Amino acid sequence: MRYCFLFLAMMTVQSSFAQSELETLPEFNIFTLEGETFTQDDIKKDSPSYFIYYDPSCGHCVRAFKVLNLKAEQLKNADVHIYAVSAGANQQTLKFFEEIAPQLKDLENLHLLKDKNYAFADIFFVGLFPSGYLYDEDNKLIKTYEGEAEAVLFLNDLPE
Repeated sequence: MRYCFLFLAMMTVQSSFAQSELETLPEFNIFTLEGETFTQDDIKKDSPSYFIYYDPSCGHCVRAFKVLNLKAEQLKNADVHIYAVSAGANQQTLKFFEEIAPQLKDLENLHLLKDKNYAFADIFFVGLFPSGYLYDEDNKLIKTYEGEAEAVLFLNDLPE
């Protein structure tokens, strides 16, 4: 029982630490699907940024992106840049968007990115798939989202 309590206490502290670490957009180094380096300096500064970390083979991610696909028109008109960061291989990621979210892949405000060696996942303390992180124009954290049910809710939290 004592170990169970200790474990829960450590998880709470880790979660609090992770949240405070992400209050401003951390430095990261990921890649475009073409292999170009993509860092926090490449983030568009004219609107909020939403990072959604997913794995194309994850059932929760599939369901979340199916919902996002249904909201393609709303996403197209939203004042937000969406950075979809894949933990999968390039071909797997492209197939995922062709089959699961075909209406999203051509949105001008959607950017497909690749996380090699789970560097993004480590920096952002990804716990559940998919995980989302909404930042304002000044790269200050607005809110985090974990799991398929929450990952699609970022549209409700965009600044007006």
